[in-house]
Amino acid sequence: MKTKILLFLGMIVALGACYPGGADYYSDIDVTYTNYEEDFDFASLNTYSIPDSIVKVEGDLAEGEDPEFVKEPYNTQMLTRIRSNMDALGWTRVENPEEADLVLFPAAWTNTTIYYWYDYWCWYYPYYCGWGWGYPSVSSYTTGTLVMTLIADGEDYIDPTRVWTGAINGLLSGSYNSTRVNNAIDQAFTQSPYLKTN
Repeated sequence: MKTKILLFLGMIVALGACYPGGADYYSDIDVTYTNYEEDFDFASLNTYSIPDSIVKVEGDLAEGEDPEFVKEPYNTQMLTRIRSNMDALGWTRVENPEEADLVLFPAAWTNTTIYYWYDYWCWYYPYYCGWGWGYPSVSSYTTGTLVMTLIADGEDYIDPTRVWTGAINGLLSGSYNSTRVNNAIDQAFTQSPYLKTN
């Protein structure tokens, strides 16, 4: 797990190096990551189930807090794009997860990083700060993440088993950009051709 995290961070650094003058657009620094179980035979299956809502990973669910979900119309827009990609790969959606070969769980969350620093400017007379001024500065950025996980369950597994993960991360611009989100979801499936079923 530690190796995968280091690899993921390395990818982010490498992508940043592609923009020596800085990224021009938010989409320039979007990252799409996928991983799968190499021994799993996706081609032999053909049905999947997916919830009608994307859960937001926040709060403390372990303490009994009710889950929150991505708001409309964003929830439906993202689910529609995920389903269209699964359809294109030959999968058939079924309502009952107990009747499906695989279950696709989508989840989303946001992280805000805040930087604080304090600058002080001073006029120096030989070895003496005669007068000056200081001011605090604050800066922040917010990233959003969508994770899609395909789970296999049933008699062949002791516990539900993750067989594919698609993770999309990027800076949030403050307004929802459906084209950008759709492109990122499409990219996760484009780089996962092994998901194609017969």
